[in-house]
Formats: sequence, C-alpha cells, structure tokens
Amino acid sequence: MAKSVANGYADALAEVGRSQNNLESIAADVDKLGHFCEDEQFYKFFVSPVVKDEHKKEVVKSLGKEANFTNATVNLLNLLITKKRTMILKDLIKEFEEIYNKLTDTEIAFVTSAVEIDKSQLSLISQKLQSMSGSKNVKLKNIIDKSVIAGFIVRFGEDGSRLIDMSVKGQLDKIASQIELADKAAAF
Repeated sequence: MAKSVANGYADALAEVGRSQNNLESIAADVDKLGHFCEDEQFYKFFVSPVVKDEHKKEVVKSLGKEANFTNATVNLLNLLITKKRTMILKDLIKEFEEIYNKLTDTEIAFVTSAVEIDKSQLSLISQKLQSMSGSKNVKLKNIIDKSVIAGFIVRFGEDGSRLIDMSVKGQLDKIASQIELADKAAAF
C-alpha cells in the first residue's frame, strides 16, 4: 500500500518537474533527500509522529534553503508532513528514481570494488556500459567491498541480471572451480 501511495506522489513530482521544465533539478533534490534519509537521526525525526508538524516544516524550510531545493520539492515535503505521510519518504525516493530513469532512458549500474574508483575510471566504465546497454545515460553507484581484492564487478540490466566480473576474487573463484573440476575428473 505504502509503495503505491509513494508511487503516486513520485509520479506527481515527476510530472511537476516535466511541466515546469526542471526535472533535472528535482532529481538532484531527490538524490540529496536520499542522502539525508541515510542519516538515521534525520529520518527518525522526519517520520516521528511525536514531533510537531510545525517543527518539521521549519526544518524542511531551512533544509530547503541550505540544500537549494526547488519549490516543488519543498512543497512535496510539506505536503507529506500535512497529510501524515512522512513514513513513505524512502519509498517515494525509490519510486521517483525509477520514474526519472525511465523518462530519461537512464541505466543504473552498481560497480563493486575493494576501493573507491576515481571519476575518470568511472567515466570509462559508464561509456562502455552506455554502448552495451543502448541507454542514453548511465548512472553508476560505487559499492565498496574489500572481498573483491582488486578490480571491479559491474551489475546492470533488469534487476542486476547482467554482470561483468573484472575482479581478482572472480578470477580466483574461477581457478578454484577449475581445480575442483579437475580433482573430480581425476577421481574417476
């Protein structure tokens, strides 16, 4: 239920962005909101039924100024507060990202590496994925996982169904698998 409600708000926000010709700015706002929601203290404050609406709206007003949010984003946050729907914010962010990605033909890819990948390397990966996926745009999200050892793994496509494994861990796993197969074959 919350997801469908969130989708309605996300769809309306995207429509406002398209009609006001500021979809990119709103998408940047939603991205910032996602980062704010990662802060547990902020999120608990925003969704708490104990915190007065007026106090939440004051925070939204100052946050909107600091983060340079569009009026549409500030209005949406205030509407969520008024309608007692703040708990759908995380779902709304996910839904908006999906809508935005469809509208802008953007492919999301997750790049997993042992260390953060620099911007020039991410740009090269993005260009390659753009040609592989046929999407106009590619948005990369870098995930740090020390078990990768070196190199990187890229997941993209519907539900991350496509995989490019350029990691040392992946190569070691392949070698281990080949040794295991050779051992089984030798046992017969």
